[in-house]
Amino acid sequence: MSNVFEVLTQDQWNEAGAGGSAEKGEYGRILVAFADSGAQYAQISTENGRFAGKQASSITTALKNARDGKQAPEGVSDLRISSRKGTIFLENPAVAG
Repeated sequence: MSNVFEVLTQDQWNEAGAGGSAEKGEYGRILVAFADSGAQYAQISTENGRFAGKQASSITTALKNARDGKQAPEGVSDLRISSRKGTIFLENPAVAG
């Protein structure tokens, strides 16, 4: 019966995108990390990593809600968030190109 499933560590489970819903504050932390990075542009893939297999539009909405919500982290209100073809795009207009 062991050929039916593959045993994973928690890190492998999360990396595969099977961790289920985001933990509280995760989207806000992503925005803060991007804002603090000093980068003008970034992208988040839904092909691999934390959001593998998720809908880009859903992640984009969640990021926008984190940016615009009452408990939004400082320094993220001007970030631009969009998605296209399974990729989420982040732009920080405060960073000169």
